[in-house]
Amino acid sequence: MRYELDGLMRTPLGRRALLKYMGATALLGGSGVLAACRREARPRTAGDQPTSRPPIDEEPGDLKVFEWAGYDAKWIWRDYAQDGFDDPKFAFFTNTEQAIAKTAGGYTWDISHPETEYVQDYVELGLIQPWDTSLIPNFVDLNPALEEHGQFEGEQYNIVLDWGYSGVIIRTDHVDPSINSYSYLFDDDLEGRISWFDTPAILQQAGLVLAIESSIWDMSAEDLQTCKEYCIEKKKNLHSIWVDYTQMWDDVRQDNVWAAYSWQDTYAWLREEVPVQYIKPKEGVLSWAEGLILFADSQNYHHAHEYADAWASPEVGTRMTNAWGYGHANTQIDLSDLDQDLVEVFGLDDPIAALSEPNSLIFRHLPNRDSYNRAWDEVKAS
Repeated sequence: MRYELDGLMRTPLGRRALLKYMGATALLGGSGVLAACRREARPRTAGDQPTSRPPIDEEPGDLKVFEWAGYDAKWIWRDYAQDGFDDPKFAFFTNTEQAIAKTAGGYTWDISHPETEYVQDYVELGLIQPWDTSLIPNFVDLNPALEEHGQFEGEQYNIVLDWGYSGVIIRTDHVDPSINSYSYLFDDDLEGRISWFDTPAILQQAGLVLAIESSIWDMSAEDLQTCKEYCIEKKKNLHSIWVDYTQMWDDVRQDNVWAAYSWQDTYAWLREEVPVQYIKPKEGVLSWAEGLILFADSQNYHHAHEYADAWASPEVGTRMTNAWGYGHANTQIDLSDLDQDLVEVFGLDDPIAALSEPNSLIFRHLPNRDSYNRAWDEVKAS
């Protein structure tokens, strides 16, 4: 999802673009990895936490950040650097399940940047500690509708910062925008013109269209089977299942695809080239949110909070939206500094409403994630 709009600044590829090169399964790849980790990990208890911490000038200061490619761009942590701290040292992961597995296996860092739906996994494995939000001055300006997704058992384990939609891009010269539904991705009338992303979230989108009785975050075995069978039935309508988002862009641009699972970047790039509209479906648009987590044994506790505060500034948010098209959690961003078309299309003028249910369905922890992964594998293999 990190795209080429920032090419002149840093050319951030991002995790979803990186899949093209790594050959990894998107987003929820690594089926079974977390289950294996849980069998060996011991949850951290309150007694494991240090009772006192050295002041910032006694910390090592060599902040280690385990990130998506592209988020090492210096404009994100400029304020941290300008405060005189050493430049962070970055290492990169390709998807969050792999990052969790590597960390559970002994890899250490100070800060990482996962999707909020994995917070519970990190906590239950004893890998992270809560933040002290009083040490992050910008925290008071962050969208509470987002920050609640970074909490677990009343503690703020994830400082939620960037967000976006997993909606649908349509060609309005072929598709009626008034339908306004995830049904675009399954429509028999669009046979051969639909593109899915390689993610089990397609099953959840099917669940929304079918109005299943159980929660899309914790489907009953029966509902998951129903969604799987529906996807298998509708797979005949596909032009492609994409991993490289730029290939999907080209397919939309070249009129091969009329409806595709997409993020905001597709609209931001193609809106001046071809007749497209970004759909946030009436069922509620699936939305992703990511933020910073703090390693349980970090020796750079105060440095980490300084870094998080730099990331949380409205200046970073303004540049992120204009450069990459993503939303940022800071509610004090001056809307006049943003691309006004993006403000209108993505609801940036009222992000709290835009990201609250029923308008937005932010991805959350899946208790039976492995079942979703297996079902999706079966859809692809059909």
